Amino acid sequence: MIGLETNVLLRYIMQDDARQSLKATKLLESLMVDEPGFVPLVSVVELGWVLSSCYDLDREQV
Repeated sequence: MIGLETNVLLRYIMQDDARQSLKATKLLESLMVDEPGFVPLVSVVELGWVLSSCYDLDREQV
């Protein structure tokens, strides 16, 4: 199982850094049922906070 932290998820969602976003996309697209990813609750909360406070996304967008 691969742990997915906030920065990986953020780069995948926002696609705002060509190099890091490509790596995040490859990682997430490589996950499979027998090799899943795990997103800790703290990463989910932090992701919501970063998207709303740093990227000015509203609640519906987040």
